Amino acid sequence: TKMVFHGSDIEKICDYYHLNKEDIVKFGANVNPLGLSASVKKEIAENVDLFSSYPDRDYVSLRNTISEYCRIPAEFILPGNGSSELLEKVCFAFGGKGRKIAYPAPSFSMYETYITLSDSTPVPYRLDEEFKVDADAVIKFCKKEKPDVLIVNNPNNPTGTYNAQQMMEKIIRSVDALVVMDEAYIEFSNGGADAEENSTLPLVADTDHLLVLRTLSKAYGLAGLRIGFGAGSRAVMKILHKVLLPYHVNRLTLAIALAFLKSKNYLKKRVAAVVKAREALASDLGTLGFTVLPSGTNFLLVMPKEETLTVLFVKSKSRAKGRENMAKAAGKTLFEGLLARKILVRNYSQHPLLPGALRISTGTLEENARIIEAVKEILEG
Repeated sequence: TKMVFHGSDIEKICDYYHLNKEDIVKFGANVNPLGLSASVKKEIAENVDLFSSYPDRDYVSLRNTISEYCRIPAEFILPGNGSSELLEKVCFAFGGKGRKIAYPAPSFSMYETYITLSDSTPVPYRLDEEFKVDADAVIKFCKKEKPDVLIVNNPNNPTGTYNAQQMMEKIIRSVDALVVMDEAYIEFSNGGADAEENSTLPLVADTDHLLVLRTLSKAYGLAGLRIGFGAGSRAVMKILHKVLLPYHVNRLTLAIALAFLKSKNYLKKRVAAVVKAREALASDLGTLGFTVLPSGTNFLLVMPKEETLTVLFVKSKSRAKGRENMAKAAGKTLFEGLLARKILVRNYSQHPLLPGALRISTGTLEENARIIEAVKEILEG
């Protein structure tokens, strides 16, 4: 039976493979492994008594803090329950029957889901051979397909590839569609440099058809709170407000987000630690015979090179023929071998554009060492 799991389906995965969820170390969810700071924990405790009242409907404090943090006017900012809520609402507000929404392939699996739910027409465009966005190709694609909304994922999930801000600006300045720049992982790009130097956020102030999405789930380590924000022109924000419920972000989330955004130095330390661990993990996996795509995120996309692919394919006992099918069998064998050792990564091995690929989120140095030892066992055992 062919089973398809999303990254958060740990219960289904454990049930299917007869494993105890509590024993699994997760490397597939792309969350920050370093936990919350003492100041954030203190902020939670101090705000407990406020939960009986509604939050500020206009989210003034959070918007002003984001404004200072990202150096853009507060009037252009709209918080959401993670950037995913805003992404879904964009599809409903700007899509609909007879309207096209373009998105990259391969990329975030929920794009097509949100587009379909909004009764819009999904029109995927391919990334280039290095799994990056080809600006000229995208501009040409838009002139031909005339989408109403163009989604660009930068850095891209699941490939991890980052595109220079100048290339993204070229697209924004050259198309007529609403451009949605999904920058969920931007803090990790360019070796963890200042995110605002890599982001398209500064373009919001003078662009009427741009919406930039950011999240506090990844670099900030607040995935469970569901908090993100969008930044766009007054015209874009006015339309987006129409499809959001009042008080859609709760008071606890707002309080913790405020505390975290004020801890900018702490964030830099977190990002630096993740980037350091990511680069070490990439080097070790490369040594073991895997192609590791250059990453601007907190995860790596890895695919077995020929010799490693052959070893894994033999272990799979598959009779599949052709390089692509062999890669799929090899990737599945590695995924299941890691899972047998209680390590869960994201399995993209059966994806038609990423045969044999696994996405591995960066853990601590100790957790990453566990992955490397497990891969060695699988290859040598």
